This record gives sequence, structure tokens and C-alpha cells, in this order.
Amino acid sequence: MRTANIIHVLPEIDQLSELARNQSDPSKITPLRQIIIERVLAASLEVDATIAQIDNEIAQSNEVRGYLSDKRAVNRANLLSIISGGTLGATSAGLQLPSGGNKASSIVGIAAGVLSPTLAISGIRAQKGGTRLFEFNSNMLAEMFDRPTLGDSRYDQIVGSFLNEVAPTDEEGLTRKECLIQTWITLKRTDPPSPSAGKNKLDRVTSQPSDKLALTIDDSEDRSAMLEDLRAKISFLKRDLAALLLSLPDK
Repeated sequence: MRTANIIHVLPEIDQLSELARNQSDPSKITPLRQIIIERVLAASLEVDATIAQIDNEIAQSNEVRGYLSDKRAVNRANLLSIISGGTLGATSAGLQLPSGGNKASSIVGIAAGVLSPTLAISGIRAQKGGTRLFEFNSNMLAEMFDRPTLGDSRYDQIVGSFLNEVAPTDEEGLTRKECLIQTWITLKRTDPPSPSAGKNKLDRVTSQPSDKLALTIDDSEDRSAMLEDLRAKISFLKRDLAALLLSLPDK
């Protein structure tokens, strides 16, 4: 009944059930079933369209994360080469100490060889990767937090109603949307809303290209994870639509 109410076929369901129960005027059953099936199909296609947009944004977010990860890997490889080169230089200089004549230069070589790896190790520890603008024209998480939303990123009425409905299994009486947000904040995927625009994690995971906010690897990873959670939650509506069809009386 919840699903029927979301896609606005509750009156037709009631009529169909009444006809089937009384076994009266079978000719009216087929038109009612047709109306319900058409609306279920339309709702299913709307869910598919929403999921497709989410999938596109996940793919773009993963591209950003992959680019930044590759860049960080190259930088770390360069730092590791400095470590190995410096270590070998220090070892080589140390082996020259017994010769006597070049003792001073060997000591300097050892010091330089030790200093280079030390600085490189510090660089590896400090390196968290660069940043990159998210330039894909999508921000499917924005509407979840009542943020400015791009035209292609708005949920249709059916998906919006599903997310704003209290889940039957939720004991706290939270909507599906509220459950997702609570989970994301608990897992540190995002922060609660803040007046400091652009400085809050929430601004970056809901950003659109015009915001010109650069995302880190962590931002991209969290954005992808949140979108995958949202996708999974919306997919449950497809299950409910299928259950609604199976519940229709045949005659």
C-alpha cells in the first residue's frame, strides 16, 4: 500500500481488490490492471533514470580519484628513488673512510646521503595527494542536504517521496533520507552543515562545477561511497514495484 500510494495508484488498487473479492463485472478488471501496470512501468523507468545519473557521477568521481592516486603514486616513486639513491651514496661514502686522504669529503658525503632519505621520508609521510576540480555536470547528493541542485540532478516526485518516507523497518521513525545522512555523518563521510562555505566537507561532496571547489582523494572517495549508498537505497523501490505487480489479483 505504501508503494501504491507513492506512485498514485491506491484508488485503482482498492477498486481492483473490491472487484476481485466480489467477483463482479470481470470486464472492469483488465482496464484497472492496465492502468496500474503502466504507472508501475513509468515509475520503474524514472528510478532507472535516477540511478543512471548517479552511476555517471560515481564514474566521474572515480576518475578524479584515480587521477589523483596515480599522481601521488608517481610522486612517491620519485621520493623513494631519492631515498635509495641517498642511502647508497651514504654507504659508498662510508666505505671510503679507511683510505684517509678523502676522509673529510666522505663525511660530507655520508651527511648528504643521510639527509636526502630523511627529507624524502618526511615528504612521503606528509604527502596526501593533490586536488582537482570536479567538472562533471552533476551533484546528485545536493538535494539530500537541501543544497542548490543542477537540473539533471533533481529527483522526480516518485523517488523523492520514497526517500522522504519513513522506512517500515526503522524503529526510530527516521525517513530513508535521514537514515542515510545519519550514517554518512557517523562514518565521517561528510560533516554537518556549516556556515563556512567551501571549507566544510559537505560543500565538496555536493559541489557543482560552478562552485570551483577542488576535491582531494578522500573527497572523491567519500563522494563515490555516498552515491553508491544512495543508489542502493533507491534501488529498493524497484523491489517494491515488483512486489506491487505480483500482488495484483488476476481476476
